[in-house]
Amino acid sequence: MEEILPGFVVAQIFDDVLVDIGDVIKPLSQPEQNTKPQQQSTPFKPARNYLGNYEKKIIVLVDDADNVYLDENNLTFLSGILNACKLNVGHIALMNFHQHAVDFNQLKKEMQPQYLIAFGVDALQIQLPFAMPQYQVQDYNNCKILTAPSLAVLNQQTGKAKEEKTKLWKSLQNIFNLGK
Repeated sequence: MEEILPGFVVAQIFDDVLVDIGDVIKPLSQPEQNTKPQQQSTPFKPARNYLGNYEKKIIVLVDDADNVYLDENNLTFLSGILNACKLNVGHIALMNFHQHAVDFNQLKKEMQPQYLIAFGVDALQIQLPFAMPQYQVQDYNNCKILTAPSLAVLNQQTGKAKEEKTKLWKSLQNIFNLGK
């Protein structure tokens, strides 16, 4: 026997996990109860293209071709990085550049970020008017910008990855004024 849960129950169960991709879903059958025209509602806003609550105006940009945002392993790794910075996923907007290419001016106009940390995405890809070396903190248009290798590269158990993580940590200490 198939049981179908009402929409409000599904919404409560999945809370912030469901993502509206903008497609119209037609019900299997819909009884016609009211033929009166409905009142005009607020304008439709497209679904947000990020994970997190963006509480501290921090955008974390990744480039992951295989996932909506990140795979579980790299998301756990990112959560550890955020935790070391006294942050969590609720403080950021995690965006996957591979799924939704953005440019800095668009982000600045729509979201007014104070920080942008790009893993595996360089400054030119997001249409910044300059290139910048990885791990260099750059102030531009009232935003601190940091680029680094992809989380997949950093999240390895090699000597080279450890060196890269050390460089990242020094930059994060700088960008967030963390005690050394």
